[in-house]
Amino acid sequence: MTCVLPTFATIHGGSGEIIVHGASGFHIDPYQGDKAVELLVSFFEKCKEDTAHWEKISKGAIKRIEEKYTWKLYSERLMTLSGVYGFWKYVSKLDRRETKRYLEMFYAFKYRNLEQSIPIHLDGKVAVNGSK
Repeated sequence: MTCVLPTFATIHGGSGEIIVHGASGFHIDPYQGDKAVELLVSFFEKCKEDTAHWEKISKGAIKRIEEKYTWKLYSERLMTLSGVYGFWKYVSKLDRRETKRYLEMFYAFKYRNLEQSIPIHLDGKVAVNGSK
């Protein structure tokens, strides 16, 4: 994306959050190859019809990066988090058990649903959320 190229990336993991499908790049489900091929072909056909389409997606990618993923933004968030953690640690005199509870709570609120949405291959079948 930072190279100003249209980006096609798996919907699973970080790129699922980074890319806005159709605006700053495209999501591809690696478990559905036919749909991925259709998406790529469709993109290039649209670029052939509308020469500005490539540039539109590329500019959307740069805009997304500048809005969400610059080093300045990252460092500001990191400093805020470290300040909150440092203050909380100072006030509460956290020991390892309390820290573990806090991290478990954070995991439960933030990452559990994301983790459960990732497909898992079991005996040649795809399972999501423990279903087969």
